[in-house]
Amino acid sequence: MPGIAMSETILGPHKESVGSPAHPTAGQGAARKEGIGAYSGVGAEPLARLSDIDEFRTGYAKLKSGEWDVGKWQGYRLRFGVYGQLQPNVHMIRIKIPGGVLSFDWLRRMAEANRRWGGKNLHISTRQDLQDYYVKPDDVPDYLQFLAEAGITTREACGNTLRNMTACALSGVCPREHVDAGAVAQRLAVSWIRHPLSQHMPRKFKATVSGCETDCGSSHIHDLGLVATHQDGKPGFKVYAGGGTGGIPISACLVADFVEEHDLPAVVEALVRLHQRYSNRRNRNKARIKFIHKRFGSEKFRELFEDAFAETRTMPQRPWQPLDWRQGDAAAPEPASPGGVVDAHDGSQAVVVHQELGLFTADQFDALTDLAERAGAREFRTTRDQNLVIVGLHPSKVDDVVAGVRALGFMVEDGPGSVANVVACPGTSTCGIGITNSQSFGATIQDAVRAYQAKPNLSVKISGCQNGCGLHHVADFGFRGMGKKIAGRNAPHYQIYIGGHERENGHIGLAGPIVPARLAQEALDLLLAGYAGGRQGDESVRDWALRLGKEGMTALIKPVAAKVRAEDEGLFFDYGEDWVFTPPAGRTAECAAGIIDDDLQKDLADDALVNVDRALMAGAAAAAAARYGADGFRFTAQRLRILAGLPGAEDDTDEVIISTLRTVHGGDTEVMAALERIVAARARLDSADGGKTDAETTVMREALAYWIDMVDEVIARPPAAADFKMGALDDSGGGVAALIKNAPGGDS
Repeated sequence: MPGIAMSETILGPHKESVGSPAHPTAGQGAARKEGIGAYSGVGAEPLARLSDIDEFRTGYAKLKSGEWDVGKWQGYRLRFGVYGQLQPNVHMIRIKIPGGVLSFDWLRRMAEANRRWGGKNLHISTRQDLQDYYVKPDDVPDYLQFLAEAGITTREACGNTLRNMTACALSGVCPREHVDAGAVAQRLAVSWIRHPLSQHMPRKFKATVSGCETDCGSSHIHDLGLVATHQDGKPGFKVYAGGGTGGIPISACLVADFVEEHDLPAVVEALVRLHQRYSNRRNRNKARIKFIHKRFGSEKFRELFEDAFAETRTMPQRPWQPLDWRQGDAAAPEPASPGGVVDAHDGSQAVVVHQELGLFTADQFDALTDLAERAGAREFRTTRDQNLVIVGLHPSKVDDVVAGVRALGFMVEDGPGSVANVVACPGTSTCGIGITNSQSFGATIQDAVRAYQAKPNLSVKISGCQNGCGLHHVADFGFRGMGKKIAGRNAPHYQIYIGGHERENGHIGLAGPIVPARLAQEALDLLLAGYAGGRQGDESVRDWALRLGKEGMTALIKPVAAKVRAEDEGLFFDYGEDWVFTPPAGRTAECAAGIIDDDLQKDLADDALVNVDRALMAGAAAAAAARYGADGFRFTAQRLRILAGLPGAEDDTDEVIISTLRTVHGGDTEVMAALERIVAARARLDSADGGKTDAETTVMREALAYWIDMVDEVIARPPAAADFKMGALDDSGGGVAALIKNAPGGDS
């Protein structure tokens, strides 16, 4: 656009506001916008930034000084991947590994961080992250910096953010794949990290990428699932959205039959904007994207996505590096989980290292890295079933690698069922909202699962609560921890789910019986025996369970039900615990932590300013830029209304908002000057009708940037009692005073 330098426009605010004598601190927004993006194609956003660590240290200092309370700090640290534990005064650190692609250098650095500051084990999560535990609060900044110096981030690994992008376990390896799903996940990660729109979402956002239609990434249980395909000879992706597990599992629906790779960032943006617009901010338990899907139905949900995507795909995005595509071999064997030695499409081989429940020590990781590197392997993959894959091995090295892995005490599958495909979340071992000790139960059933012959690739997944981090809804047999009373006393229990499938859309496990935790293994044994003896032909676990129904499942475990007696004190203890069960009364999941409204409004205002710039770049200076400018004005004005304790309602008119600001901040000449400037600029743009010019739009943009920076300065000022006097709000103040006086609970 004439008169606008692209990199200037995106990376910083209006040049007049930067360092002007009247506003020495104005322009602070430039630091925030540093991570919003080189939409002009200057360069991609890095995964790790040392400036993130500076931000974290600043926030931690504010907590320790008392400037921030615990609530403000909780939401802040979660965006940096720092999670609370059940144990007091320690943290879990979640390390983000986009697509599960893990270099040798990264794994060595993570192992060393654990050795210096963490607990006994590092844990591979069901989202391909690595989790470290028992890190002391004062050690967290040094821990994060140690990782960031090696290019590793924890940013947005927790909280109401765009979480780690997952991918197929065998991405880059599988002969069936059209594209390396891990590479797609990595590109999307850097196209969205630190974006202001995704820092304070109504709830977390989970996305996955599958390299082919086999869908090993499990698109149907995600907020967003991308499935690589070819259509009319062109490579691209099917787009699924609105899925999720948890307390109310919902399968995703197809919202786009085909999109090309360069449109993927716009796909993400369209869904994030729908999330921000329609999701429930009052009830975190109903705030995932799946509830928008449920609320509107699949047809309308798809229409909403199509409308949002039609707009976002016309807007500049962060740079996209083209992918390498191939025609996948649909006749190749479908990947089995967890797998053993795998033939790759490039002639190399991969070895899946199996460790019970994904728990590794730092020394074990170092030893595996040394082994893989000596053998000439390329890198590792973390998997959603908590294993580690060594990829890029020459076939001549594989036997030695397998022997070396086993010598280190790990397993490599010889054939389906030779290792136990048991997955478990941490449960009460570390999680503050865990109800049952899912890891102890998972360790207990290893031999039974491994010895099962009727279905050698049997999957059992265990979650310690309803949130479903163990993916219990998509296993042959899933267990969900819960509290239930026996004769009036609380006892740990499991709800059993039967016949789920990770790769089949709509195949959420069927809800079965509930059993005391101490009897869960016996219940599993009876169900396994029932399937082995009662299935018809090659009937799947799901079809068998559908035929028997819930009553039939309950009848199979009748011997377990007969053992539930109030006098049996053992039923009030969980696996691996030596104390009587107590439910986690009233705890809220850390990942559902609330936000401070000012933080949300600040990020949305930044996003609006960026969108004005993007509209100018796209040549959409008229309607689009004006609309984004209106949003930016309102979000920024809302920060001042919150500051004054008068947030009003979301549907307040501009007139009401402006009147409030003039009444409360009328004595601040600088604020009033910035307000009048943006109001006048917007009025000129709106009055131009169809004759809006680039110059008018640019003037509005500059006024908006100045307005945002001015309000930043006001918010940063130390509070003073004299800043706001209720007495100033008399009838002469106009409409706002009348609104306040006539509001419910106000003076009458």
